[in-house]
Amino acid sequence: MEATTIAWVLPHEGYDDEAALAPLRAQGLRVLPCAAGAPLPAEAGVRVLQAGLFGDPRRLRREYLLDARPTLIVAASAEQEADTLEFLKARDDVVRGLQPVELLLLRLARLLKHAGGEARLHSLQFTDELTGLANRKRWQALLAQELAGDAPAECRAVVLFDLDHFKQINDRFGHQAGDQVLRESAALLLDSLAPGDRLARWGGEEFVALLARYDRATVVADVQRMLQRLAEHAFVAPAAGGSGFERLVNRFDDTAPAPLDGEPLRRMAVSASAGLAFVRERSSFADVMSQADVALYEAKGRGRNRLVSYESLQESAGGEERDLYVRHFENVTRVLTERMTTLVTNMGRSLVEAARREANQDALTQLHNRRYFDARLAREVETAHKHGRALSLALIDLDHFHDVNATFGYPSGDQVLRRFADVARHGVRLTDWLARYGGEEFCLVMPDTDQATAERVAERVRAQVAATEILSLDQRRVALTASIGVSQLAAGDDPLGLVQRASEAVLAAKRAGRNRLAVA
Repeated sequence: MEATTIAWVLPHEGYDDEAALAPLRAQGLRVLPCAAGAPLPAEAGVRVLQAGLFGDPRRLRREYLLDARPTLIVAASAEQEADTLEFLKARDDVVRGLQPVELLLLRLARLLKHAGGEARLHSLQFTDELTGLANRKRWQALLAQELAGDAPAECRAVVLFDLDHFKQINDRFGHQAGDQVLRESAALLLDSLAPGDRLARWGGEEFVALLARYDRATVVADVQRMLQRLAEHAFVAPAAGGSGFERLVNRFDDTAPAPLDGEPLRRMAVSASAGLAFVRERSSFADVMSQADVALYEAKGRGRNRLVSYESLQESAGGEERDLYVRHFENVTRVLTERMTTLVTNMGRSLVEAARREANQDALTQLHNRRYFDARLAREVETAHKHGRALSLALIDLDHFHDVNATFGYPSGDQVLRRFADVARHGVRLTDWLARYGGEEFCLVMPDTDQATAERVAERVRAQVAATEILSLDQRRVALTASIGVSQLAAGDDPLGLVQRASEAVLAAKRAGRNRLAVA
């Protein structure tokens, strides 16, 4: 078996399970202990959950749903193994006990080998891939079966849950955050169910549940608690890299402060609306789902983050089904109009933003262009003078760039410029900004930065450029270095004077041998 990184999920931080991990590490595996509920390391290809450590089967299932990567569940008994098989996806696996370790290794190897094969495709027929819940097709079969059976003594109800303004989560935080919200919402709803209840993903941001309780009041109270739990849960936006949280930086908004390392993590406000329909004698699948849908849209029409039952709507309508469905049409129209308005607004905002970006961005390097540099530097200088703040500037000139074009061709020269921009962009701080000044010259502007700090930042960029391996289009190595001049804003300086002194420092660096930094 190849060396693989395994996320070994423990019930809480500080839990000691080294005795179980040692045999796997002795086989050359990299095993990373992780606390339940915490984001798993991005490099982990497989996840292991020990059923016996979670106690409550619902807690185990909730943890199982929080991550989508291939999972091996270790059961401590035949009963736990049977419970696990009720919700386990076909692509995942279960093994009873940690011994012998050879069997555990074989299960892990099988899991890796078949995770993307036919078993995965088969599981998609009846299981929602993202949340691990029953999908729409399976829900139809489950509910039809429940309705066809003998009427139980309990009061039963179908509840449709719809996450409010879910599209805004995707638009603001990205689809990765939206997927995480759906997984966590599924886990929260599942954790709130009683034994024997059913839960499925109806589609998009909608979930559907079948609840059985003693009476109607208990059903309503339990659904209210489920909605409250969703509204109070701390949803957070994950970073694309798998750790920390996504930073929303509008690079073209001069008034938006850039976030700094260590700033508070951003919470996503998530709530849900719910429509409830009680199951009656001889209720059909179409009837009960249609009634729940009518109640759901009434809840959304009343302002969202609330529960409405179909029976209460009937009472308010005096039993007139015609009036009830006219009201439903109005609610659906209102919700769709809201969505269309939001869509048109977002499209308009995107078009305006694209126009601003085109006007202010260098097409080749994706950095700010000269027009943007001149306008914003004037504002930076004015602000620094007005508030007595420091302001530093580094002018970066790529050494012998004419020789790069002459030796490797202009397309390779363009590639070198793009590569430099990537290196420089990742080498500066969030508060700094870069612009292409012209040709092979770039400017790094550092607000609220004294000269000593500016020198350290510029030197880091110079060293990173010199250490970066850059290849031409025909895969020849391109040696690239940069000469940098640093200047600090002085009393009475204007933008032209600040840039001029940085330019003189660049010339001094070139005369001294290039690939170095000079200070004005």
